[in-house]
Amino acid sequence: MNPLVYVLRHIRWNLLLFLLLALLGAAAVYASRNMYAVAQKSNKQALDKRNEIQAKLANARNEEQELREKFSRYENILARGYIGIERRLDWVEQIRKVKTTRRLLEVQYELAPQQVLDSKNASGYDFMVSNMKLQMPLLHEEDLLNFLADLRNNFRAYISLNSCNVVRQPKVGSSAQLMAECSIDWITLREKNP
Repeated sequence: MNPLVYVLRHIRWNLLLFLLLALLGAAAVYASRNMYAVAQKSNKQALDKRNEIQAKLANARNEEQELREKFSRYENILARGYIGIERRLDWVEQIRKVKTTRRLLEVQYELAPQQVLDSKNASGYDFMVSNMKLQMPLLHEEDLLNFLADLRNNFRAYISLNSCNVVRQPKVGSSAQLMAECSIDWITLREKNP
């Protein structure tokens, strides 16, 4: 008998077991590679989803901060009286108080009727403007600057100075050395009518 056949007969079961285990090992390696690829893909999807959620959360936080800032500005505008109806009687009273407090010689003014500033405004509010023509004799320029500062700081409207012309007065017995003529817009916001 051939020694090779003799050896093969004795190890045939071992050889078969070896081949079977080799096939099982190859199948296990193949399956683990597939499972690893699926796990990597699942991990990548989870990371992408987490990054997307974090980006949305960061965006939401930014929007929240932006809304808080806008709401704060809105409250400030509301507190300053920029929104709502004109308060002309309050303005007249305040001008009288400023004149008295600042000891101004005279303040003459004329408020024009209120009108829409920009009719093409797409927001829920109309910008309303009332123009005021102002004339006041001055002892010096600071009287005018203080008056305008008081207008801006104490009145319930946005004050926009269009123009101001200051000229020297001829000395004819008046203590005023200067005369100021100004054009001032009083701007408020009014909710649009539906």
